[in-house]
Amino acid sequence: MRLEKIKIELFRNFTDAQDMTVEPAVTSLVGKNESGKTTVLQALHRLNPANNPDRFTLSTEYPRPRLSRDRRKRNLEEVTPVTAWFSLEPGETARMAEILGFPPPEGTLVEASRSYDDVLRVEVTCPVGTVVRVAGEAVGVNIGDLDELADLGTVPEVVARAREMAAAHRTAGETAQATALEKLPHQLDKYEVLLDVETTEQQESALINLLPRFFYFSDYQMLAGETDLNELAGRVASGQLRDGDETMISLLSLAGQEPKSFLDEEYVTRKAELQAASSDLTRQVMKYWKQNDALSVVFDTDMPIVGKTREGHEIRHRFLKVELHDARHDVNTNFSTRSAGFQWFFSFLAAFSAYQDSGERVVVLLDEPGTSLHGEAQRDFLRYIFDELGAHQQVLYTTHSQHMLDPTRYETMRAVHDRATREQPELGVVITPVDLSADRTTILPVEAALGYTVAQHLFLGHGPHLAVEGSSDFVFLIRMSAHLISLGRTGLDPRISIIPVGGVTNMPAFVALFGRRLDVRALVDGAETTKVSRKIIQAAEAVGVDKSHIVILGELPGLPGTADIEDLFTSKDYLWLYSRASQPLTESDLPATGEPILRRIENVRGKFDHAGPAHQLTQNLDEFLAQVDPDTLDWFEELFIQLAV
Repeated sequence: MRLEKIKIELFRNFTDAQDMTVEPAVTSLVGKNESGKTTVLQALHRLNPANNPDRFTLSTEYPRPRLSRDRRKRNLEEVTPVTAWFSLEPGETARMAEILGFPPPEGTLVEASRSYDDVLRVEVTCPVGTVVRVAGEAVGVNIGDLDELADLGTVPEVVARAREMAAAHRTAGETAQATALEKLPHQLDKYEVLLDVETTEQQESALINLLPRFFYFSDYQMLAGETDLNELAGRVASGQLRDGDETMISLLSLAGQEPKSFLDEEYVTRKAELQAASSDLTRQVMKYWKQNDALSVVFDTDMPIVGKTREGHEIRHRFLKVELHDARHDVNTNFSTRSAGFQWFFSFLAAFSAYQDSGERVVVLLDEPGTSLHGEAQRDFLRYIFDELGAHQQVLYTTHSQHMLDPTRYETMRAVHDRATREQPELGVVITPVDLSADRTTILPVEAALGYTVAQHLFLGHGPHLAVEGSSDFVFLIRMSAHLISLGRTGLDPRISIIPVGGVTNMPAFVALFGRRLDVRALVDGAETTKVSRKIIQAAEAVGVDKSHIVILGELPGLPGTADIEDLFTSKDYLWLYSRASQPLTESDLPATGEPILRRIENVRGKFDHAGPAHQLTQNLDEFLAQVDPDTLDWFEELFIQLAV
């Protein structure tokens, strides 16, 4: 079966019922810390756990503000915090027909829910219209009558209308059609388990065996660097496992062993079998682990003294040590002391190995995977989730990292947002598509992931990349360049891509980061010129960017030392744009101080939106160019010549 939809309600910070469709392969739950993402996974895991079984606890997990009030109204033990709907896969149709006593119509879903009293309930559902069509076709009801009956909402409505139709057909002498309609109610009884009758105990038991199980993995299941196998064998025997125990047990099982197997005299042979099994896991990890391809996992055992008997005899336990061998440095270190990212990846594969090739349908639930990984390593792991895991099993994972999201798979993302406030604690969690999220900070990782992807594609070009302060610079350069080129004069080199970096103070980082592998340039202007230009030049020198590629506007002869790009316009031309974007202003209104034009305007009118005049240049381009001063064209041409060096 394949998970299609879930509903979470009255569980922790979920107060109102929240429905969520599930993708066929991978579904990403995006949200801030404490938003409720983990709650979704844990509720699903408890529905039908594959590992680390856990139970709902009414006293601590029912929404606290409502517990006392709701308890007076109903038996809260019967409340179902989680419900899931599963569709049938092609190979399951015959088995489902055996269980139900008839072939399941297309669109049949299995509904599973678990209540606070830990009872798993399973039913089978199908839309009334679908059942009516299947039953009607079986008894020969014509297509016209079926279309009308299938649009009705309930079985009683269908039965009543079918009898009315049968009477009308019989009166009209249409005996065959009347007979078919008269048979329909009895035929519908055959499908009652899909409509309004609960499954029998025998059917429910068979359906539970068909349900996928949920495999949950988080940092708590990490593999230990050292394990006391005597104590682990005792915990297995008593059923009192600790966090991480199941991961070690799965690793041992991969080698066909169990903890107590290492306690006899054959432990050396068993260790070799374990090494062989773990080598296969290491190869799987290395397919996606690009940070250090010289790592391999090795095992060792020890028999330290852990105590003494009353008689004074030594008590020794067998310890299994997991170590990482780094071939680059030819050294072994304990598994728990190495990269947390590698530990997580290997531990997950070890824990999941029991289901990797079993053929059993398992839904994988990953809670904040890869948070300890470097950004590029997170992207490698994301490829593993989509290309490897999602190709065989359904996966739901939570994240607040931009590197664990693929904007090209936008439709697979769900936003999880807790609306509760101190004043309104009952509002609870909502789950929406990311484009409908009411909280912008919830989808910030999606925006960041998209921005990162856009930037990567933007920088793939082979031409120079010119960093400018903002969008106004971009507009002025593009518009004036196009006009100069149309006049046969020098415009901006067409190979240059203009990159607004959101402020001149971001330019040192831009040059330092991208100057290593790209042809970068920078146009420095504005009030921060003196303070920032030195940092930009230092960054350029550090990564080998030619100093001539850092153009400081204020160094052009005749311009103020802190000139803005707006100073390339004559005062008359810029005021032409400003007056249309704001209020009329003439040169005579401004003090003749020799300061940049923006400073002179702000001294008279105060702060204003610098993007407004740039918009006016676009909207009134032909009118502006018809009156442009020759000096304005000369200044821009001089700049374009400097940028082409």
